[in-house]
Amino acid sequence: MQDWRRDMSTMRAEIGSRLARLSTDLAGARQDRPPRYNRRMYRAVIIVLVLVLAALQYRLWVADGGWAEVHRLSEMKQELAEANERNQVRNDALQAEVDDLKSGESATEGRARSDMGMIRRDEEFFLTIAPPGPTQPKSQDRQQGNAGSDDGSDAQ
Repeated sequence: MQDWRRDMSTMRAEIGSRLARLSTDLAGARQDRPPRYNRRMYRAVIIVLVLVLAALQYRLWVADGGWAEVHRLSEMKQELAEANERNQVRNDALQAEVDDLKSGESATEGRARSDMGMIRRDEEFFLTIAPPGPTQPKSQDRQQGNAGSDDGSDAQ
Protein backbone atom coordinates (compact mmCIF):
# COMPACT_ATOMS: atom_id res chain seq x y z
CA MET A 1 0.00 0.00 0.00
CA GLN A 2 2.87 2.25 0.72
CA ASP A 3 4.19 1.75 -2.78
CA TRP A 4 0.96 2.81 -4.25
CA ARG A 5 0.97 6.03 -2.20
CA ARG A 6 4.56 6.73 -3.09
CA ASP A 7 3.82 6.24 -6.76
CA MET A 8 0.87 8.65 -6.49
CA SER A 9 2.94 11.33 -4.80
CA THR A 10 5.67 10.90 -7.42
CA MET A 11 3.11 11.23 -10.18
CA ARG A 12 1.66 14.34 -8.56
CA ALA A 13 5.06 15.96 -8.30
CA GLU A 14 5.84 15.13 -11.90
CA ILE A 15 2.48 16.49 -13.12
CA GLY A 16 3.02 19.68 -11.07
CA SER A 17 6.47 20.25 -12.53
CA ARG A 18 5.20 19.65 -16.06
CA LEU A 19 2.33 22.11 -15.48
CA ALA A 20 4.74 24.71 -14.15
CA ARG A 21 6.98 24.32 -17.19
CA LEU A 22 4.01 24.44 -19.52
CA SER A 23 2.60 27.61 -17.92
CA THR A 24 6.00 29.37 -18.11
CA ASP A 25 6.31 28.33 -21.75
CA LEU A 26 2.84 29.68 -22.49
CA ALA A 27 3.56 32.91 -20.64
CA GLY A 28 6.70 33.43 -22.69
CA ALA A 29 4.84 32.63 -25.90
CA ARG A 30 2.09 35.15 -25.08
CA GLN A 31 4.55 37.94 -24.61
CA ASP A 32 6.07 37.37 -28.01
CA ARG A 33 2.74 37.39 -29.88
CA PRO A 34 1.72 40.68 -31.52
CA PRO A 35 -1.47 42.37 -30.29
CA ARG A 36 -4.76 41.43 -31.91
CA TYR A 37 -5.30 44.96 -33.32
CA ASN A 38 -3.10 47.76 -34.53
CA ARG A 39 -3.06 50.54 -31.92
CA ARG A 40 -2.44 53.29 -34.46
CA MET A 41 -5.38 52.15 -36.53
CA TYR A 42 -7.55 52.00 -33.41
CA ARG A 43 -6.60 55.61 -32.51
CA ALA A 44 -7.25 56.76 -36.08
CA VAL A 45 -10.72 55.19 -36.06
CA ILE A 46 -11.55 56.81 -32.72
CA ILE A 47 -10.40 60.23 -33.99
CA VAL A 48 -12.46 59.86 -37.17
CA LEU A 49 -15.55 58.87 -35.17
CA VAL A 50 -15.14 61.87 -32.84
CA LEU A 51 -14.80 64.21 -35.85
CA VAL A 52 -17.93 62.75 -37.45
CA LEU A 53 -19.82 63.19 -34.20
CA ALA A 54 -18.64 66.81 -33.93
CA ALA A 55 -19.73 67.51 -37.53
CA LEU A 56 -23.17 66.04 -36.87
CA GLN A 57 -23.54 68.10 -33.68
CA TYR A 58 -22.58 71.26 -35.60
CA ARG A 59 -25.19 70.50 -38.23
CA LEU A 60 -27.81 69.80 -35.57
CA TRP A 61 -27.30 72.97 -33.56
CA VAL A 62 -25.90 75.62 -35.94
CA ALA A 63 -26.28 74.84 -39.66
CA ASP A 64 -29.37 75.37 -41.84
CA GLY A 65 -32.16 73.05 -40.88
CA GLY A 66 -30.88 72.75 -37.30
CA TRP A 67 -32.62 73.53 -34.04
CA ALA A 68 -32.01 77.29 -34.36
CA GLU A 69 -33.85 77.46 -37.67
CA VAL A 70 -36.65 75.24 -36.40
CA HIS A 71 -37.10 77.57 -33.43
CA ARG A 72 -37.07 80.66 -35.68
CA LEU A 73 -39.62 79.11 -38.04
CA SER A 74 -41.94 78.10 -35.19
CA GLU A 75 -41.87 81.68 -33.85
CA MET A 76 -42.59 83.00 -37.35
CA LYS A 77 -45.48 80.55 -37.68
CA GLN A 78 -46.94 81.74 -34.38
CA GLU A 79 -46.67 85.41 -35.45
CA LEU A 80 -48.37 84.65 -38.77
CA ALA A 81 -51.16 82.76 -37.01
CA GLU A 82 -51.78 85.77 -34.74
CA ALA A 83 -51.79 88.14 -37.74
CA ASN A 84 -54.20 85.84 -39.57
CA GLU A 85 -56.50 85.81 -36.56
CA ARG A 86 -56.52 89.63 -36.38
CA ASN A 87 -57.17 89.87 -40.11
CA GLN A 88 -59.95 87.30 -39.89
CA VAL A 89 -61.72 89.37 -37.20
CA ARG A 90 -61.34 92.49 -39.36
CA ASN A 91 -62.60 90.66 -42.46
CA ASP A 92 -65.61 89.33 -40.56
CA ALA A 93 -66.49 92.87 -39.43
CA LEU A 94 -66.13 94.21 -42.99
CA GLN A 95 -68.22 91.36 -44.38
CA ALA A 96 -70.95 92.08 -41.83
CA GLU A 97 -70.91 95.74 -42.89
CA VAL A 98 -71.12 94.78 -46.58
CA ASP A 99 -74.03 92.43 -45.88
CA ASP A 100 -75.76 95.18 -43.91
CA LEU A 101 -75.28 97.69 -46.73
CA LYS A 102 -76.63 95.21 -49.30
CA SER A 103 -79.66 94.29 -47.22
CA GLY A 104 -81.49 97.60 -46.89
CA GLU A 105 -81.76 101.34 -47.26
CA SER A 106 -81.49 102.14 -43.57
CA ALA A 107 -77.83 101.14 -43.46
CA THR A 108 -77.08 103.14 -46.61
CA GLU A 109 -78.95 106.16 -45.24
CA GLY A 110 -77.11 105.97 -41.92
CA ARG A 111 -73.79 105.74 -43.69
CA ALA A 112 -74.61 108.74 -45.92
CA ARG A 113 -75.70 110.80 -42.90
CA SER A 114 -72.63 110.04 -40.80
CA ASP A 115 -69.91 110.05 -43.47
CA MET A 116 -71.17 112.66 -45.96
CA GLY A 117 -73.46 114.85 -43.82
CA MET A 118 -76.46 114.29 -46.08
CA ILE A 119 -80.04 115.11 -44.98
CA ARG A 120 -83.50 114.36 -46.43
CA ARG A 121 -85.56 116.89 -48.40
CA ASP A 122 -88.17 117.39 -45.70
CA GLU A 123 -85.70 117.61 -42.79
CA GLU A 124 -84.38 120.75 -41.14
CA PHE A 125 -80.71 120.93 -40.28
CA PHE A 126 -79.55 122.62 -37.08
CA LEU A 127 -75.86 123.16 -36.54
CA THR A 128 -74.77 123.92 -33.00
CA ILE A 129 -71.42 125.50 -32.37
CA ALA A 130 -69.79 125.61 -28.96
CA PRO A 131 -68.96 129.14 -27.81
CA PRO A 132 -65.25 129.96 -27.90
CA GLY A 133 -63.42 130.41 -24.68
CA PRO A 134 -62.84 128.64 -21.41
CA THR A 135 -65.46 125.93 -21.94
CA GLN A 136 -62.82 123.48 -23.09
CA PRO A 137 -61.30 121.24 -20.41
CA LYS A 138 -57.81 122.17 -19.21
CA SER A 139 -56.24 119.03 -20.68
CA GLN A 140 -57.32 120.13 -24.18
CA ASP A 141 -55.94 123.64 -23.56
CA ARG A 142 -52.54 122.18 -22.74
CA GLN A 143 -52.57 119.96 -25.82
CA GLN A 144 -53.55 122.85 -28.11
CA GLY A 145 -51.06 125.25 -26.51
CA ASN A 146 -48.11 122.86 -26.81
CA ALA A 147 -49.00 121.59 -30.27
CA GLY A 148 -47.71 124.68 -32.08
CA SER A 149 -44.38 125.11 -30.30
CA ASP A 150 -41.31 123.13 -31.21
CA ASP A 151 -39.23 123.94 -28.14
CA GLY A 152 -41.82 122.78 -25.58
CA SER A 153 -42.61 126.25 -24.19
CA ASP A 154 -46.18 127.57 -24.05
CA ALA A 155 -46.91 129.85 -26.99
CA GLN A 156 -49.70 132.29 -26.00
